[in-house]
Amino acid sequence: MTHRIKEVKTLDKFVVLAIFQDGTEKRYDVSRLFVDYPQFFQLEKEVGLFEKVAVDVGGYGISGNDELDLAAEEIWENGENTGVLHSLDVLDEVGFGLTKARDSIGITQKELADKVKIYQGDISKIERGQANPSIKTLQRLAEGMGMRLKIEFTSIRK
Repeated sequence: MTHRIKEVKTLDKFVVLAIFQDGTEKRYDVSRLFVDYPQFFQLEKEVGLFEKVAVDVGGYGISGNDELDLAAEEIWENGENTGVLHSLDVLDEVGFGLTKARDSIGITQKELADKVKIYQGDISKIERGQANPSIKTLQRLAEGMGMRLKIEFTSIRK
């Protein structure tokens, strides 16, 4: 499964806190890359560059500039899980569900878009929780993946 970053925060001493699309929070020490990847040493040399680190479009990684980027998969695999699980709003949950479903059958956003006659950019927005799709659109996406759409109400009591 592809892990995508929803939000990133910079902490002290070149540590980033990444919140993934599923709500998982991971801490990653970027300074460990300084030895093997000299371009990352730029973060220490250029004052303020580290604080500019942001999530790349689509959430596939983070970057500080055109030369410094770090894949979401690297942070997922080698980051330290903080044990914090952020709650997701309904649009984030729909987006995460669509991403998981699409990944499970191994098709790209473009392939799904072609099947259901929806712009690939619109699918990207849904997956990132930045669009409010109609139930009819979700139904079309499900059918395009050979799946059934299931919407349910669950208790919020613990």
